[in-house]
Amino acid sequence: MSNQQDNNALALLEKAIYKAQKTLTESVTFQPFLMLRTDTDNIEVYENKVEDTTESYSLLEDIVTKRIKEGDIDIIALVVDTVIPDKFVEDISTGIRIHLEEKSQKEKAIGARFLYVPYALCESTAGDRFVKLHTPIPVGFPAEYIV
Repeated sequence: MSNQQDNNALALLEKAIYKAQKTLTESVTFQPFLMLRTDTDNIEVYENKVEDTTESYSLLEDIVTKRIKEGDIDIIALVVDTVIPDKFVEDISTGIRIHLEEKSQKEKAIGARFLYVPYALCESTAGDRFVKLHTPIPVGFPAEYIV
């Protein structure tokens, strides 16, 4: 993978994490969302208003599948609020899970990653709500979408 591909993946990952953090700060509920980076460096964001998280996530998976068939997707980041599996939990079990896949990794046996970002909802002394992010936990697995 080239440095530019690394930078593109990190940039999309950073955008996804900060969008999730902002959503958690501003809203009581967290809706899954999808960020795609195209071959022409455009970033597309997909969201929906479906209240059931599982159904919402499934609809986003359908979008990923459709968009990948069009052939112009370089990187995907599918984001959901989750409970981090026990085997990965250190202190905090609530987390943002980012399913990250990159076209440049599709030939590798471990071509995808879940990045669990533990977080805590906090309140300042002035009563403002904020989200404290903790050290991300990466988990590699075979790619599911960009194959």
